Amino acid sequence: MALTSTQIGAIGENLLVNAVMKCSEGRLSPFQPLADDDGLDGLFYDKETGSAVAIQLKCRTVTLFKPGTKVRGNVVHFDVRQATFNAARRAYLVAALLDENLTHLQTCWLLPMEALPSIASDIRGKWVIRPNVLATSADRFSVYRCASPDELAKRIIAICEMHGKMLGPGSESPRGADIHPYRAA
Repeated sequence: MALTSTQIGAIGENLLVNAVMKCSEGRLSPFQPLADDDGLDGLFYDKETGSAVAIQLKCRTVTLFKPGTKVRGNVVHFDVRQATFNAARRAYLVAALLDENLTHLQTCWLLPMEALPSIASDIRGKWVIRPNVLATSADRFSVYRCASPDELAKRIIAICEMHGKMLGPGSESPRGADIHPYRAA
């Protein structure tokens, strides 16, 4: 019997949480909601800044077939239901390609959820992204690609640090501000 997409997602969540905790050397602590009714799979709390990043995780184990063939290509399909989408909150999508044995993250993309309407396709009530897995790809998703779990952890920490510095008590998140660390340091 094959694993269901729900089971693959649960394995992916555990791989993600373990990798981010390890790569952040314990700085980021994961939290999972008791009821996943809002489309968010977890939070990473930064012990140094007191800031947290909400995450929706989508996992895949294979790329799409090349058009007209049964040969796997370099493009991965991810979708987010618009019914659970909320652009007003500070949340991020981690779209992750796992190896077929479900032992590690091959590559992933960390995208601000508020950007989905401008970078994703609107297909039958879902925001659809199809990023290319190649490190040399210059597709519109390449700026969000994390080549390793270490890079993902560093980007999550950078987001927490930016929000920790920008927001004081009683402040609100500045909508539309360029606060996403997607450029190489």
